[in-house]
Amino acid sequence: MPRVKALTTGSIPSFLDVILNFAESDQTSSLAHQDTWLAQMKAKKQRKLVMYGDDTWLKLFPETFDRADGTSSFFVSDFTEVDNNVTRHVPDELRNEDWNVMVMHYLGLDHIGHKAGPRSPNMLPKQREMDGIVEQIYTAMKTRPHLNTTLLVLCGDHGMNDAGNHGGSAPGETSTALVFISPKINEVSKGLVSPIEAEDEFKFYSKVEQSDVVPTLAGLLGFPVPQNNLGVFISETLDLWKQEGEKIRLLLQNARQLLRIVDAGLSGTSLEERSSSLDCSDVNTDMDRLACDWKQVSELLEADRQYTSNEVIAQLNKFCKRAQSIMSSAASNYDMSLISYGLIIAILAATLASIAAFPTLRQAGANSIFFIGIITAYSIMMFASSYVEEEHHFWYWTASAWIIYLAQKTQVSPHYHPAPRSNIKQFPE
Repeated sequence: MPRVKALTTGSIPSFLDVILNFAESDQTSSLAHQDTWLAQMKAKKQRKLVMYGDDTWLKLFPETFDRADGTSSFFVSDFTEVDNNVTRHVPDELRNEDWNVMVMHYLGLDHIGHKAGPRSPNMLPKQREMDGIVEQIYTAMKTRPHLNTTLLVLCGDHGMNDAGNHGGSAPGETSTALVFISPKINEVSKGLVSPIEAEDEFKFYSKVEQSDVVPTLAGLLGFPVPQNNLGVFISETLDLWKQEGEKIRLLLQNARQLLRIVDAGLSGTSLEERSSSLDCSDVNTDMDRLACDWKQVSELLEADRQYTSNEVIAQLNKFCKRAQSIMSSAASNYDMSLISYGLIIAILAATLASIAAFPTLRQAGANSIFFIGIITAYSIMMFASSYVEEEHHFWYWTASAWIIYLAQKTQVSPHYHPAPRSNIKQFPE
């Protein structure tokens, strides 16, 4: 869910989004009332929105899609049906002319990674299957007139580590592919050599933030940038616009939207007011540097042709990138002292509860040891990445062990014969 939020709103997911990701029945994590590119496309009321695949989209965006067929993402042993349920709709939808957005969220690769890791023998056939789907869609885009201006965005919501899990901060988990595909791009594409070796860990041609997809889609599809977006327009797509003024207009729209977010995060004066009184030759803080970047943008825009469009574009990109970096850091800048206090209080509460329960647990004997062992093991395993997909294994083996323990405890030895009752009759003295 957090990654889908980043791909649709352009905002940075919070720690609370990670927690709500595990609560399938939770409704507070819905993005139905937030400004997203899906909401912008829905508001146009031109054509329908359709969705196939991971039903997380249906929970996040209730009543958004006109046609949908969702599949639960928690049956990680299923490598086939979860994808077939998406693919079976593709031929019909490629013939339909009544939609302007189609979301397809395939789950097979993710499931294979969780169950067997990225080097599983099932991985390569599944990748070839996905290649075939992309080829089928692109062929239709080239040959069917109503799809000639369609944009196919091929991306992943997350990567995976060597064990096939994700949720951590390793490069393999936070890096994923992003490809923009359209017959229109061929008109301006310079052509790229493929395959190539990575310059750095999982860095190939260029590197962008996941949130950058949102303002780029806004420019390509013609709708306002969502108000909570922290993404920056992907500069490689600017060549799709012939006129330099259009390129500057798109980046300026993105810059002004980011400026509003920065101003909302500041107390007191706005960034523009702050920049007017700054000596940009001597600045010490990131916020002052950002104010100077905006001051230079304003000067370039007011200069009236004294500067080239490339200089204006470069300065707009510089401002947007710095604003993104500052606000993204602020969104994940947690107060570690408060977190430490909370951790100390939790440990103290657990200690006091254990002391209070100790007399009762001591009387329970071996039963209490088993109970404490379950709680301890479960608590430790909650720190594991993607544990939610494997939790059933823990409870399966725990329940089995408990049943075996009870059976052993209550079993009567076959060599044990209870003594018969005494029939001694008492007589009065």
